[in-house]
Amino acid sequence: MSEPADAPTLGIIGGAGVGAAARLYSDVAMRVREASGALPQIVLWNLPFSDALEQAFVGGGPDGDAAMEAERLVAQAIDRLLDAGATVVAMPCNSLQAVAARHAQRRSVPFIDMIAATVAAVRASSHRSAVLLATDATQAAGIYEGHGVEILAPPSELRPELAALIVRAVEGPPPGAAELGRLVERARRPQASVVLGCTDICGLLESEDADVVDSLACLVGSCADALGVPASVAAPGDS
Repeated sequence: MSEPADAPTLGIIGGAGVGAAARLYSDVAMRVREASGALPQIVLWNLPFSDALEQAFVGGGPDGDAAMEAERLVAQAIDRLLDAGATVVAMPCNSLQAVAARHAQRRSVPFIDMIAATVAAVRASSHRSAVLLATDATQAAGIYEGHGVEILAPPSELRPELAALIVRAVEGPPPGAAELGRLVERARRPQASVVLGCTDICGLLESEDADVVDSLACLVGSCADALGVPASVAAPGDS
């Protein structure tokens, strides 16, 4: 069975988290295939990030030159994806979400907002606040603010450990589920969700927890929905 001529085509901006882009592609494709019996139309452009540029975003935050270079590469990615036929665009990176959204708007292409999808998942729970586990750059940018959920920083004593864990997730060897799980437990606050706001650590936990919101999983659901698969249709292996 082939896709109809007017079927949407998802464009994925990869490279700012290679594993995250691969998981987004794979999970969205599996979910659509399970629901429709056919694979979706997906194109991917991988940002040619240098190691130094990636480290600038994973570390304490990019300087002006690094931010300008990332913006140029994201703008180029949007253009390349549209040239390849994308009709809707997503980027599995928290830190550069606002940049990607801005350039999608510049080219008048719909953008699937991972931040909005993640905060919506928090709001769908009984919680109205969330502890954000993310890079210092994402924390400093305040991209999770203003969505109707109070965003809480993790305890100060956990921040060096979180930063080191994210660096290892990017550079290897990757941390294990138990290590991230212990950090999540120590970051919990009463009546608050815990948001995994760095896609490099998303998917590491082995068991689901209703109080832990995985930003990449939220983006997968929104992308599948944009391709015509309702969020209520679970992907293979989902519980």
